[in-house]
Amino acid sequence: MASQDWLTYIGVVGGAVGALTGIGGLVLAILAFRRTGQLKSLDLRLELRSCERELRSDASDIVQLLENAKASHTRLGAAQHNYHSGAMQHWLAEWSTDLERAKSLSQQVMAVGTAEEAVSQAELEARLNEVQNLQHELAKLSGKYNGSLAKDDVGRAQLHADQRVVMQARIEGKL
Repeated sequence: MASQDWLTYIGVVGGAVGALTGIGGLVLAILAFRRTGQLKSLDLRLELRSCERELRSDASDIVQLLENAKASHTRLGAAQHNYHSGAMQHWLAEWSTDLERAKSLSQQVMAVGTAEEAVSQAELEARLNEVQNLQHELAKLSGKYNGSLAKDDVGRAQLHADQRVVMQARIEGKL
C-alpha cells in the first residue's frame, strides 16, 4: 500500500511540473507574439521611410523630366518640319495634361508627410499602400517620357543620317 501512495505523489508532482511548463510556454508564446508584432511594425516603418524617400526624389525630378521631353520633342519636330502637324499638337496637348497630373502628384507627395512613431500597424500598412500608389503613378509618367526621349534620340539619329546622305549627294553633284 505504501508504494501506491508514492505513485500518487509522483503523479501529483509530475502534473504540477507539466502545468508549470505549460504556463511558462504560454507566457513565452505571448512574449514572442508581441515581439513579432513589434518587429513587423519596425519593418513596415523602415519600408515606409524608404518608399517615402524614393517618392520624394521621383516627385522632385518628374516636372523637369517633362520639360526636357517637351524641349526635345519640339526641337526634333521643328528639325523634321512637322512642328505644326496634328501629331505634334496632339502630343503637346497630352503633355499639358500630363504636366498638370505631375504637378498634382507632386503636391500629393508633399501632403503625405513623414511617418510618425505612434502610428498603428494598420495605419502603417495603409500609408505604405498610399505611398506605393503614388510611386506607381509617377513611374508611369516617368516611363512614358523617358520613352519619348529615347524615341527622340532615334529620330535625331535618323535625321543626322538623312542629312549626311543629302550632303554626300550634293558633294558628288547628284543634287
